[in-house]
Amino acid sequence: MKIFNSLRKYLNLNNMAYLVKISSVFALLFFLYSCKGERPSETPVGPQLPNYGYNEPVPDTVSFTHLEAYYNGDDIGEATSDGWIFKFYTDMVFDEMGNLVGPGSLAQLLLNVPYEESQQPVLDNLKGVFLSQSNSGDFSPNTFCFGYMNYIDLPNGTEERPDGTFFGYISEGETAMDVDLIDDGIVSFSENLDGSYTVEGMLIGKDCVKRYFTWTGIIEVSSNVEPQNSNSTLTSDIDLSHLTIGQIEDKGDSFYLQDESYRCFLIYLAEEGIDFSSGRPAGSGDLLRLEILVPWESDINDGIPSGSYPMVSRNENSSVDRDMIVPFRSIPGLPDEFNYPYWAGTWYVSFIDGLWGNDYARIDRGLVDIEHIPGEGYMIELDFEDCALPANNITASIVLAEDDLKILTYF
Repeated sequence: MKIFNSLRKYLNLNNMAYLVKISSVFALLFFLYSCKGERPSETPVGPQLPNYGYNEPVPDTVSFTHLEAYYNGDDIGEATSDGWIFKFYTDMVFDEMGNLVGPGSLAQLLLNVPYEESQQPVLDNLKGVFLSQSNSGDFSPNTFCFGYMNYIDLPNGTEERPDGTFFGYISEGETAMDVDLIDDGIVSFSENLDGSYTVEGMLIGKDCVKRYFTWTGIIEVSSNVEPQNSNSTLTSDIDLSHLTIGQIEDKGDSFYLQDESYRCFLIYLAEEGIDFSSGRPAGSGDLLRLEILVPWESDINDGIPSGSYPMVSRNENSSVDRDMIVPFRSIPGLPDEFNYPYWAGTWYVSFIDGLWGNDYARIDRGLVDIEHIPGEGYMIELDFEDCALPANNITASIVLAEDDLKILTYF
């Protein structure tokens, strides 16, 4: 059950005039200096910081009994850190609307955890100490995000809800929460011998009170990361020499350069069982989708120009540099696009009844050599690599008869 909704990307308010703290210690010193009183003799649970000769009242440590943990992955999209949300609360009942009914305490942590390349929740990444952000745009690993109020539009009006990192208390019989928005403190995660984790810390917010808390238990994580389709399912090298039929289509100035410097030919090479009667591949069997760049004056009715076609490279944003868009080049597959009309570049796919099967790969690197003997056919040599790490080799020596290459025309 989600008590509150939190996305750390809403905190990226770079235009706000936050003063960058020189260090977490000086930030804590400011709060310690501004909160006066007598410290009880009992030592509180949780990470301890020096009091710099200053005493103040310390609240009782709240021992939370329940936890909801959510993994948001790289929700900022910068591969800097991953967002995790931890929602703690004490023993309370829920009303018919799913709201907690007091008395009890609750807290939420919005953490910036070390980035995980697999985008899967790895508990080991949580171990260690988390301090507050230096500013609202700081998503450095091992920090927690400031608390803030979020405004939700509902049918009966706008509702104000806390988000980010906050501490709250619900009075007996009530569902409304007294909230302290947290902007400083320290939190630690440690693993116990039995596989459970202990989370403890001290949080400081707008109320200028140290709030000590602890929780121990098994962390069960719900992932909010949408699963992504792999761009290659290959686990070993493959040979496509059995592709003996094909189709060719003139895509013209497919990069829209408007300078008549090249022409794009889309070529399908396939095994028997693939059907091109509709213009798009259907049926069952292995298929190679290949895009090559040829001279502008090339006529599709004359077939594929003989030559060597090394594959260009895509940039991180999937674009291709202008100086690479020239004749006698091949184009790598466009990432993360699996269906018409966006399927582009060079791909291998095993079709089953017109649908993608379990075996496919985006081609990322390599070379294709084409020798055209007019009136007879083609000798095509492929030496490709897919986009997997480590890469798989996709090779072929294809003999294609002239009559087995269908020319797709629109008139």
